[in-house]
Amino acid sequence: MFESKYEKQSTDRFTFISEGNLTQMKNNNIRTLGELSKHTELELKSYGLNDNDLINLKSELRLLGMELKN
Repeated sequence: MFESKYEKQSTDRFTFISEGNLTQMKNNNIRTLGELSKHTELELKSYGLNDNDLINLKSELRLLGMELKN
């Protein structure tokens, strides 16, 4: 399986996501970009991310050659 060089980077790099939502993601075992990419938009919305956060997050992941789970 191909592993992106970014998979182990922290989700803390997303400064546009509130500290509270980052904490909620960490509480749900999403600490790295690799862990993040295993989740769907719907799951992330249930953790408190809004549509604008998701648009920015998906854009940033695309720049790194990654994406959310469909």
